[in-house]
Amino acid sequence: MNNPLMIALIIEGVVIVIMLVVLFWLARTQQKLKHDYLVLNDIVHGNTNDIVGLCTAALTVDSRIAAVDNRIAVTDEQINDLAIKLTEVGNNDQSDHPYSVDIRKVKSGASINELMQSSGLSHDEAALLIRLHGSKHSL
Repeated sequence: MNNPLMIALIIEGVVIVIMLVVLFWLARTQQKLKHDYLVLNDIVHGNTNDIVGLCTAALTVDSRIAAVDNRIAVTDEQINDLAIKLTEVGNNDQSDHPYSVDIRKVKSGASINELMQSSGLSHDEAALLIRLHGSKHSL
């Protein structure tokens, strides 16, 4: 009688020891997982802060780019208006200028004698036009 009771008590003791070892192992594993969770939570929190900072910087850069785009558009309009005015003034000046035909001849390479013969200019007038509007190699 004692023998089966002793065997049952020994088996119960071994099972209790095994359960205590497993319980200790589970507690230790739970502590490691808790530590890993806290580390990962800190990393995620840091990444979230970095993303918020990057988004804020991107919005600031976007607003600056929009302001520069507006300035470029305004400047482009002003340049186009000035170009139109200069073209109008240039066309009016060239057509109204008494020497416009002679200046074109000088730019195409006419000499002093050619200007004097074709346009009836004096030698000094032809030389002055060539000096003002001619290329350097024609002097």
